[in-house]
Parts: sequence; C-alpha cells; structure tokens
Amino acid sequence: MTDCGIGRGTRAPARRTRIVRHTAIVAAALATAACKNEYTGLTRGGGGGGGGTTVQWQQVSAGQKQTCALTAGGASYCWGTNDFGEIGDGTTLLARHTPVLVTGGHLFVSLAAGASHSCGMTSDGAAFCWGLNLSGQLGDGTTANRSVPVAVTGGLAFASLSAGAIFTCGVTTAQAAYCWGDNSTGELGVGDTTGRSQPVLVGSFRALVFASLSAGDWPAAYHACGLSPAGAASCWGDNALGELGVGDTIQRTTPAAVGGFLTFASVSTGGMHSCGLTSAGAVYCWGGNSFGQLGVGDTTRRLTPALVPGSLVFTSLSAGGDYTCGLASAGAAYCWGNNVVGQLGVGDTVGRLTPVAVMGGHQFTSLSAGLEHACGITADDALFCWGRGLEGQLGDGFTANRTQPVAVRNP
Repeated sequence: MTDCGIGRGTRAPARRTRIVRHTAIVAAALATAACKNEYTGLTRGGGGGGGGTTVQWQQVSAGQKQTCALTAGGASYCWGTNDFGEIGDGTTLLARHTPVLVTGGHLFVSLAAGASHSCGMTSDGAAFCWGLNLSGQLGDGTTANRSVPVAVTGGLAFASLSAGAIFTCGVTTAQAAYCWGDNSTGELGVGDTTGRSQPVLVGSFRALVFASLSAGDWPAAYHACGLSPAGAASCWGDNALGELGVGDTIQRTTPAAVGGFLTFASVSTGGMHSCGLTSAGAVYCWGGNSFGQLGVGDTTRRLTPALVPGSLVFTSLSAGGDYTCGLASAGAAYCWGNNVVGQLGVGDTVGRLTPVAVMGGHQFTSLSAGLEHACGITADDALFCWGRGLEGQLGDGFTANRTQPVAVRNP
C-alpha cells in the first residue's frame, strides 16, 4: 500500500522485493490513491482509554495496518485502515481511529488480523473472514472482497486460525492443518504453487498432525510454521532469508522439519523471520536479521534456530514485521529489532539487537505484534497499543506514531 510519503527506513533488498510483489497484487484492487486526505473530517478522540462504554478486552490481534480485538462478552471490534473492508463494518470508507463493531452479530472466540483481511472463529469452530480477497484468502470460494464476515467454505471445525499476508491457515479440532489463498511460494503447504480460494489440506499427500500453526502476515511474509502435538516444528513457503529454519534458503512447498532437534510450546512467524518458545521459557529465532529481530545481539541471519541470550524466562511470543515481542515472568513485555516508528515501545525510535523492556510498567497477559505496531492486554483487561499509528491502528483516536503504549479508546 502507498505510505503517503512517510519514511519507513531502509529495507534489505530481499524484503523490498517481496513488498513490491505484495503491492502489485493489491494495486489492482485499490482503484483510488491511498493518499487522498482520507482522514479529513474524522472525529479525533481524546486518547487515554476514554470514549464510550468501558469494556473488558479478552484477545487482540495486530495486523498490517489494522487491529482487531474481542471483548469478554464476545463482541468483535476492529480499527485502522479499511481500504478493502478489513474492519468488517460493511464499508470501505476511510480508516477508523477507534474500535468499530464488526457487522453480523457473530460471537467469536478468537480473531486473526492479516495484511488486508481479518478472520474470526466461533465457539463451534466455524471460520469467517472479511476484507481483501484478490487471492482467495477469505476462503469463501471466490475472489470478491467482503466488507462483512463471510463463512469459510468446507464446513470444517477449527481450533485455531492464523491470517497470513495474502493467505490464511487454520488447525481443525481433529488436528489437521488447512490453508487457502495465495500460494506463489508454496505457503499453502500442498506441494505446488497454485492458489486456492477455499481450504486445502496441508501436506495433502501424507497424514500430518498439528497442534498449532502461524502464518506470516506481513507484505514480505509468504511462509508458515506449525507444531506437532509433541512440539516438533516444521515450516513451508518462502525461504529467501532462512525463515523456514531448515538450514538453507530453498523454498519448500510442503512442511519441512526445522533444524536443531528442538521442541517448542509455541511458534510465531514474522516478516522474514520465525521464532519458537520452549516449555522452559527459552526463545529461539531464525531467518532474516537485518534489524536485529532475532534478538541474538547482531544483524546476521540464521538458517537454523538461534537462542536469544539472557536470563529472561518468556511465557509467550509474537513475531512482527522486522521485530519481535514477548512476555516474561510477571507480565513484563520485551521487544527487539526494528524500531523506526516506535514499535518496540521503549520511548524512542532506536532499534535494539536484544530484548528491551516496553515502557509503562504494565502487567500484560497477552501480546500481538503486527507489521509496525504492537498491542497488549493487561491483567485488568485494558488494551494498549504502540508503534505506527498513521492509519489509526493504535485505536487511541489519533493518527500519530507512539513510542510507548497508549490506551485504546472505549467503543
């Protein structure tokens, strides 16, 4: 998408190539320029969590330039850019700077925000998606954009969903993995590079069992990683910088085992890197490292998992565009990597090569790292975001970048 002349820092050549590829895909759907003074006349909120009725936030997902979150009562809200209907309120009119209720009355139990589309899952495992659909990433069997949630075809019962850049994946209650959408680098994991507009079984020619998976959801990310019930990691798709962790840079169209013989409790895919968290709280990352997003103290890429040094014990992990965030003991948040718009939340725009504490002293229970912004829910169910805010994705009522957490306004 157009950045309206706002600098985003120098990118590594391999990453720039993939951003150009993504831009070419969405350009056909974006008929008018994104820099048409789209914020003129919008009401600006006061920030600080004020606004409408106070809510208890339960889950948050930070996407490329939008954010979606669930309340404790099951209501779904999104905010940020809305070029293709990714907010889900039935329009493609302007960006939203504060939370907007997703249309349809669905009671979702989880949400997943991708590059220009969003998805939700109900308590019975039904999946719905909305937003950009040029590559079939909504899974409804068409390539028509949707500004309200539409059901993913196939009648599958999902246990989890992950929205990728221009593809989507989910793990069913039977522990089978399905993906749909773009497949130009084999990111659907089906053995070819043909896109699909409805779910297709990952590793369709052999039985694979997954406990969870993560689809890279940034313009440069066309890969996915999954965990077996025993914690063994495998990845597939693009591998230009070693983001599959298999020891080389060869693209894979089916799941390939991550090197190092490690077992993980969770795995998270970023822009051109991936990270895994062990049950003991150790973090390992691999792939591109131009901005220090691997957290190992340098900017050298790794083709297999590399341990993030230090004494921190992490409880959760989320890989963003060119940075990574995690929660340590007592809910303290740490981030590392690129910080050009304040996405590390440390009060400045200086990148870090190793984990540094997010400012504010908040005790978070969950975190989600998007392309260039991150969000977290605190122990008292408040929601804070930081980083890029130019499209309203921070939800504080403004369009300014924030270098430390700011409260999302109430709906």
